[in-house]
Amino acid sequence: MQSHEHLGAISHSCTANVPPPPHLGPAHPSSRVLSGRVAGGIGDLLQHPQPGGSPPYRYAANVEQNPQFSPSAPSAQCWPASVDERGGDHADGSNNDGSDADDDTGNRRATTSTRRTRRPVPQTHTRLHDGFNLYRQLGGTVFMLQKHQRQDNSPSGQQLTRFTTMFGGIQPTEARVADLVDALNQRVITDLSDLTDLEPRVVLQRNEPRHALNTRLLMLQARRKGARLVSWNADHVPVRQHGATQQQPLSHVEKAVAMRVKDATFDHTTADTWYYEGARYTLLDTTAADAGACHNNEVEACGLLTDSREPPDDGRGPYWRLHYLPAAVLVRPIKGHAPKAVLADLADFAAKGAAFAIVPRPSPAANITVPAANTGTATKNVRRVNVPLGDYYAVTDYFVQGRSFKEECWVTDLSVPPGGLKRATMYVLLTRYKTLDHIRLLRPLSTTPDERARVVKQFMAATKLDPDLAAELRLLDRRATETRERYTTEYKHARNLEERWTSAANTT
Repeated sequence: MQSHEHLGAISHSCTANVPPPPHLGPAHPSSRVLSGRVAGGIGDLLQHPQPGGSPPYRYAANVEQNPQFSPSAPSAQCWPASVDERGGDHADGSNNDGSDADDDTGNRRATTSTRRTRRPVPQTHTRLHDGFNLYRQLGGTVFMLQKHQRQDNSPSGQQLTRFTTMFGGIQPTEARVADLVDALNQRVITDLSDLTDLEPRVVLQRNEPRHALNTRLLMLQARRKGARLVSWNADHVPVRQHGATQQQPLSHVEKAVAMRVKDATFDHTTADTWYYEGARYTLLDTTAADAGACHNNEVEACGLLTDSREPPDDGRGPYWRLHYLPAAVLVRPIKGHAPKAVLADLADFAAKGAAFAIVPRPSPAANITVPAANTGTATKNVRRVNVPLGDYYAVTDYFVQGRSFKEECWVTDLSVPPGGLKRATMYVLLTRYKTLDHIRLLRPLSTTPDERARVVKQFMAATKLDPDLAAELRLLDRRATETRERYTTEYKHARNLEERWTSAANTT
């Protein structure tokens, strides 16, 4: 579960589509709770909440003061839930950009939507209200995972664990925060090119610099492997207005302006793509999940089908610039994501690893400002057309949430962004590494004493917990203690099993 709305939607779907267990009658109260299947998992509350959703700990401060608290009930006017649960037309075409990365909005309005009756927006508040009540109902028995850490028990790993706790609710001191800043400043790399053999990836806090940095890292890998680089620009097409027989194509100047619009405006469809056989990408769409073609899945390029009008590569220059969008890019899932149970019977499975084709598609429409005669500027509604392959080598902290870096080479940028540091960002990034010695910093946090003092204050401010989050952690600890007391015998048996397992492991 990622949010109240998420849990509310799950509960509604289960109640509507999953029959309850046979021992529960239709009037039994539990038949309305996930159809009698009472279970809930919330993950790590200290990490980022779901973008655009209400985190599970919302209203926890109110609940702590008044256990009977409940958010205001939704309006009695409720639209049919089938709009969003049957996979119908999405009513919200907005994109949550900011510094939150790699999130698939998936909300694309059908081109014929203006010619039919518009459906009502799903009642989000109904989901929030139901999700809140269900989450609190599931909170009677709580099992807290106390030792969930990726750091090892080496001195460097233990030091990183102590630093991380400052962003997880342990009250820090300014001296400890200063020690963290100094320790991180010693982990700054000299040059990304020095790490090319380690196939580095970079974690950023913002989307804007991601694509440029990703392109540089991809080029470094192509040079190391002696591969031929290929590049092409996205196309930009105007959206045909309702009632218009045809739409005037964009001029070269208008296309040049559209190329400079942020990728996030077009649902992270990039303005250009760099390719070599073996390059890695993340998928922007879910078109065939059984084949591995799902959003954010990591893939490796293994073939390029150019447009029939494309002139052949003359081999000159540092790269081959295509004149037309390619017909398709062939990719295969990497790191164990290939669905062998589904595609193992394919004749080329061993050689191509269940490769599939990714073809160009238009992005959601966006309004852009372009130069215009007489008026100076004009607004045009356009779409960006490109192969939906996203950045692999440079990602954001939202993307790596839940991942363990282990021995992989990950470089992170912890410099304070214009909007300030987020506590969850610091917690997520620090807890991905095994030890403090594994951390590689993209650039220094500070270079002068005055700058260091400002950075320490920014880091100190980022350690403060949201009041609702702090209250939720206290509530969970209290209920976990009650659960432990209620199941004393079971906990004792579990400790005995753990001791026996540890003893057997040490003897071998």
